[in-house]
Amino acid sequence: MTFADVLQGLQIAVPTYTQAQQEEDERQLHMLIAAAVLQREVAHNLRVHSWLVPASPEFTGLLLQGADPGRSAQLPQMARERASEDLQALCQLVVQRPDIEQLLLSFVEVPGESQGALVFACLLQLCGYVTNARFWWHFAAGAGSTTAAYCLFLDGLLLDRADEAVHCYERLGGADFVRHYNDGGPPPAEFSASLSTCLYEHIEQVSHEDFGVIALPGPGLPAKLAERRAGAR
Repeated sequence: MTFADVLQGLQIAVPTYTQAQQEEDERQLHMLIAAAVLQREVAHNLRVHSWLVPASPEFTGLLLQGADPGRSAQLPQMARERASEDLQALCQLVVQRPDIEQLLLSFVEVPGESQGALVFACLLQLCGYVTNARFWWHFAAGAGSTTAAYCLFLDGLLLDRADEAVHCYERLGGADFVRHYNDGGPPPAEFSASLSTCLYEHIEQVSHEDFGVIALPGPGLPAKLAERRAGAR
């Protein structure tokens, strides 16, 4: 016995779903999808920005993929580009702080302050030291930096570690960063590609028995960065 048979036995009228109604519903659905796609394309072309979050449609699909043991969760190309652009933009936002030289100077003297670790990590990312940047983001996030937590979220997405990325976002306060900066888009690029060459000699690499190779700020880094910023004005 089908559900329709049960309803008929209860003398409840079962509305007929005609072919014409089905075709009209499909037409309406396609119109809604087309409108959503157009709106997304227009927003992308106009560079309308909002920070990415785990509830974003691209990442909802990614998490669903990750829940299927037979599939490997990989970030769609468009979402990957956005995550990469946002991470670079966020690092630009951090290194444009007016007190960056003082934070770096304090960090050089005592490498244990979360804001100094965040600034140094973002400098490393902009210079191409991605793995080293990740180490200091973890350090800064553990010390309470919600901006570092959001950096880890974006970095985790780029590594195709969706579960780890969302964990960092939720447990380390990435949502607090989004709420604080929700009204502002990413800043324009300020540092040129020559930043890495400029700062290379002031970034030291040391070996640690537990963590492997770690980047540390050299004593001349704050002054060199101040010089670089002054020249960019």
